[in-house]
Amino acid sequence: MSKSKTGSRIQLLLAVVIWSTAEVVTRTIVGKITPVQLSCLRFGVGAIPLLLILPFDLRGKGLRLTPRILLHVAWVAPIGVVLANITYQYSLVYAGASVVATAFGTSPLLTMFFSTLVMREPMRIRRVAGVVLGFAGIAVLAMSDESPTYSFWGMTFALISALSIAIFTVGVKQVAGPYSGLPVTALCAGCGALYFIPMVVWEGRWETVASLGSIWPQLAYLSIVVTGLAYLLYFRGLEGVDATQAASSLFLKPPLATALAAWVLGEPVTWKLGVALVAVLGGLYLVIVAGASPVAAESGASP
Repeated sequence: MSKSKTGSRIQLLLAVVIWSTAEVVTRTIVGKITPVQLSCLRFGVGAIPLLLILPFDLRGKGLRLTPRILLHVAWVAPIGVVLANITYQYSLVYAGASVVATAFGTSPLLTMFFSTLVMREPMRIRRVAGVVLGFAGIAVLAMSDESPTYSFWGMTFALISALSIAIFTVGVKQVAGPYSGLPVTALCAGCGALYFIPMVVWEGRWETVASLGSIWPQLAYLSIVVTGLAYLLYFRGLEGVDATQAASSLFLKPPLATALAAWVLGEPVTWKLGVALVAVLGGLYLVIVAGASPVAAESGASP
């Protein structure tokens, strides 16, 4: 294995490990900040390192910003940043970290489905089986009783977030061309932060500002590490391996997040959650590895 591939795989692994902590850390501050405020802070701060690196990345790829790519960013950011992240944050208000991580793990399955419709990717039998298997697991999870770590609305919001990321991934693949990866992610993060500002003002929940001082370590971690550093590591890692190999690292996210939730938050791992987790992982394998869907492989592990 070459040094470059080894380094790339280490970067991908670190990114997925960081993303696996997002649900657990977010659950520790539920009720102390609104989902809209948290999304605004995450991308307002997290976009800074990405945007600082952007000029060097563009220069290295021989690209420059054009009105066309900025226009595309303006319409995909509301889907992949605003809608995906607000629903993701709300899912963690109503459900546990393990349930959200498992439900959000269906994003590559949904990405494959939309890429088949929009980009005419061939609908191979293994891909169909993967989607059916993954959502059969989600159906089992949906039969869980209401509890502090499971609710219908929590799982629904997580699935909407996964759906938004899937639409965003296919949309970016269609319009971004050579700007795919770090350039469009950095631009969408910055654009998304701007979209969040009027939403925070309209929400008007200023009483939560008083509690920000007590949760600043979590906010800094979610903004700088989960949003900024993890995406940088992921896209740098993608440069050294093919998309299918990169996506294989995403298999770690649902089980790792579930294990962390059980260890740190004491969340129960029910048999229905276990069945859903295994089914989603099996679906991911059939779609990404056995089905070799390159677009599904580019779907990220965290909104």
